[in-house]
Amino acid sequence: MTYDGTWENNLFNFIRMAIPKLTRDLPHPFSMDGVVRKDDTLQAKAVREAVTNMVIHSDFMVNGVLKVEKYDDCFVLTNPGLLKLPIEQIYKGGESKARNQRMQNMFRMIGYGENLGSGFPLILNAWNEKHWIKPELLEQPELMQVKLTLHIQNNVASASLNDPINDPINDPINLTERQKMILRMLSEEKNLSRERLCEKTGLSDATAKREIAFLKKTGYLERVGSFKSGYWKVLSK
Repeated sequence: MTYDGTWENNLFNFIRMAIPKLTRDLPHPFSMDGVVRKDDTLQAKAVREAVTNMVIHSDFMVNGVLKVEKYDDCFVLTNPGLLKLPIEQIYKGGESKARNQRMQNMFRMIGYGENLGSGFPLILNAWNEKHWIKPELLEQPELMQVKLTLHIQNNVASASLNDPINDPINDPINLTERQKMILRMLSEEKNLSRERLCEKTGLSDATAKREIAFLKKTGYLERVGSFKSGYWKVLSK
């Protein structure tokens, strides 16, 4: 979205325009509430919650902008400022410390935003319902910003319910840019440890572990030898 003169540049209009663009391509299974079709989904509510959280937790006194990026396989929401609670507590829920409490109250008055402390668990539950990769919340102190990545793709552990979990995946796999980056780095440095990979890429250990497991399962990556003395072998498909 750009300031093209067709809309007034304020936070309300930004959210009003951004959310439909994000939720438009989410799955909308047919369901009925009595005789009325129900188009709203838990995932759409979660996206609204994520965008609302991005605003109410922003620090508008530091350099930075609100940024929403939409890719084929994920949404990336970035806001200026740092977290006011530990990441573990945010994932757990139950507490909330909004930096902009008046904005939070206003958003709740127009139907945006969950009860205090229940917003992020709503996002986690919505993604878990679809067996999508767990949302990744990342604090970046060096940039004075917080980044939330919402992957819209299945986790390896939630492969087709009709197939055994250990069956090989034979269908073509479209790798994400992050997965391609990991393959490229492991191809250039075969003895690269996961810890060093995280340092170079800024990924969390859990994310790197999950992506490596995915690449191994889909046949793009192989570990030759032990984890202590072996090396990575990148395979072409």
